[in-house]
Amino acid sequence: MDSSQSQSDPEEEMSFEKNISQDFSTDGYSGSRHRTFGRERGGFPHHRLVILSLGLLNAVLLIAAIVIGIYCAKAKHDYLLAPDSAAAPLIIEMNYLRNYSSVIKAKVDAQTELHKRRANHVTLKMQVKEQKIITDRLQGQIETLNKEKANLDSNKTLLEENCGRCRPGWLFRKSSCYYFSSLHASNSKKNWMDSRAHCKSEGGDLLVIDNLEEQLLIGNNLPKMSSSSLWWQNGFWIGLTDVVTEGTWVWINNVTEVQTMYWKDGYPNNDGRQSARCAALLYYADGRKTWYNGHCQNHHYNWICEMEPNLTPQITLT
Repeated sequence: MDSSQSQSDPEEEMSFEKNISQDFSTDGYSGSRHRTFGRERGGFPHHRLVILSLGLLNAVLLIAAIVIGIYCAKAKHDYLLAPDSAAAPLIIEMNYLRNYSSVIKAKVDAQTELHKRRANHVTLKMQVKEQKIITDRLQGQIETLNKEKANLDSNKTLLEENCGRCRPGWLFRKSSCYYFSSLHASNSKKNWMDSRAHCKSEGGDLLVIDNLEEQLLIGNNLPKMSSSSLWWQNGFWIGLTDVVTEGTWVWINNVTEVQTMYWKDGYPNNDGRQSARCAALLYYADGRKTWYNGHCQNHHYNWICEMEPNLTPQITLT
C-alpha cells in the first residue's frame, strides 16, 4: 500500500506542474475548454478576482482618505481655536512681527519726513538770516535819514523862528532869545563869573526869569536829568545871587526875588559859606522846583544867556 501511494504521488506532481505550465504558456483557452491551475472553465476566472480586489482596496483607501481629511480638518480647526494650544505663542509672535513691521515702516517714513522738514528748516533759517541782514541795513539807513531829517527840521525851525531876530546859535522863544551852552559841543563848563562874561560878549546876560510861564518854558527846553548823587554838577547858571546881602536874592537886573516858589526842596542852603551865593537850575521832576545855590567861584556848570530879539530883522537873500 505504501509503495502504490508513493508511485502515484510523483505522477500527480508532474500532472500539476504540467497544468501550471500550460496555464502560463497559453491564454487560458484550449479549444472549447479553459484551464486555470488545473481546473476546468467552470471555475471563477482569476483576473476578475484581481480587479474586484483592487476595486475594494481603492474604495477602502478612498474612505480612509476621507476620514483622515475630516479628522485633519477638525484637528486644524481645534488647533487654531484652542487658546492654550502650542500654536498660540506662534500666532502671537506672528501678529507681533506683523505689527512690528508696520512700526518699522512708519519709523522709516517718519525719519524721511523729518529729514525733509529739517532741510526746509535750514533753508528757512538761511532766508530769515538774509532777510534780517537786509532789514538791519534798511533800519540803519532809516535811522540815518531820520537824523538828517531832524537836523534839517531843527535848522528849518531856527531859520523860521529866528528870521534874523536872534544871533546864530540862539533860540527864539516867546519874546526873547536864549542861548543854552550845553547845545554847543565846543563849550566847556564855567563858573558863574565866566559864564556871565560869555553872555555879555554875545550881547546878552545870564537868564532872568520873570514869571512862571518863562520858568516852565526854560524847563521844557532843558535836558531831563535822572537823579544821582552828583546831580548838581549838571545844572545851568542863571542871573540870580545874594552876593550883596546874604539871604536876599537879587537878579542881575537889580530886581529882588521875593517869591521863592521855584527853589528845590531844602534850598537855598545858607550854610554860612560865602561862595555859595549864586543860583543855578536843573530840571528834574517838578518844573516849579528847579533852583538851587552853588559856589560861584569853585563850581563849574553850564549856563543860559538871554537877550532881547531884533525887532526889525534884516533878511538878505542870496
